[in-house]
Amino acid sequence: MDYKSRTASVLKTIDQGDADWFFVTDLSNVRYLSGFTGSSASLLISPDRQYILTDGRYTEQVSREVSEYQAVIQGNRKEMQAISDIIGDASDKIIWFEADNYTVARFSALQDAIPAKSFIPKRSVVELLRVVKEEPEILALKQALKLAEDAFQKALDEIHEGMSERELARFLLDEMWRAGAVKESFDPLVLFGPRSSMCHGKASNHTLKTGDVILMDFGCLMPDGYNSDITRTIFFGQPSEELKSMYQCVFDANRAAEDSICAGISGVQADKYARDVIRKAGRIDQFMHGLGHGVGLEIHESPRLSPLADHQLESGHVVTIEPGVYVAGVGGIRIEDMVVIRDGACEIMNNSTKELIIL
Repeated sequence: MDYKSRTASVLKTIDQGDADWFFVTDLSNVRYLSGFTGSSASLLISPDRQYILTDGRYTEQVSREVSEYQAVIQGNRKEMQAISDIIGDASDKIIWFEADNYTVARFSALQDAIPAKSFIPKRSVVELLRVVKEEPEILALKQALKLAEDAFQKALDEIHEGMSERELARFLLDEMWRAGAVKESFDPLVLFGPRSSMCHGKASNHTLKTGDVILMDFGCLMPDGYNSDITRTIFFGQPSEELKSMYQCVFDANRAAEDSICAGISGVQADKYARDVIRKAGRIDQFMHGLGHGVGLEIHESPRLSPLADHQLESGHVVTIEPGVYVAGVGGIRIEDMVVIRDGACEIMNNSTKELIIL
């Protein structure tokens, strides 16, 4: 990854805003700009000096992973003392900090330790860079998705009557770990039968029986920091006519969206392509969430696809397409792919089938 170029883009934004320092504290942003994978770090960026501040646990790791920032080990100093030692007199300085990642207590301590000319909360300085994926990032996301899809394919041979939701979730996790993932992207949502109507329900000890729908929503985090997210819904034995109708509705909505979404449209319009299909089927009240979200170093990031997402989609955005319908007492259907937004089209990253599967 080109960390130097990424930092240069941030420096350009700082210069345009006449800021003297920018404190980056979100760990995903720290990783994006520097490559550091530890659990405690912040970046202090100025036009002529760039530092990464971490603690003694990561002395060796930061030297191995980071080349574009000067490492400063906090040692026995409190965080704010270490920051003060780095930047010196800030009485005439304008300091930016990440508004979405700074607690009131942390900001108060910063003000007490560093009497700057002004502190300005900023949003999306780094996130606006992260939202458009570079080709190496897209390849990393495809690899993460491949591991999840391989786990899904293997699960089809393991599913059996009496298996619990938790057992199937554990199987998916084990397969992804075995293949090279470092952990799950989120707790797998594995739901059987009528429980699948809880669109974000957690796996339980509920067991599988003939005629049940099986909803599996899961993904993995790779060593390079990139995530995957996939949902497949299948049937264990012949489904009811109602469930078949629900499946066809969601399948058609998924396909309509993927056939139409491209760079230049808004997140609202992208969502509408799928929502119109579901509305035509008379199930609009059963579609309870937005169509999708960005995926990258975080499992949920910008851009969003929903009736509230009026931002424009750009080439290089990676998003999920996941329409769903949910009927209490009957079950839920969701089909989720990951796609890359391109000019004139979207590129579907998935290879696993979305055709109705009956085990």
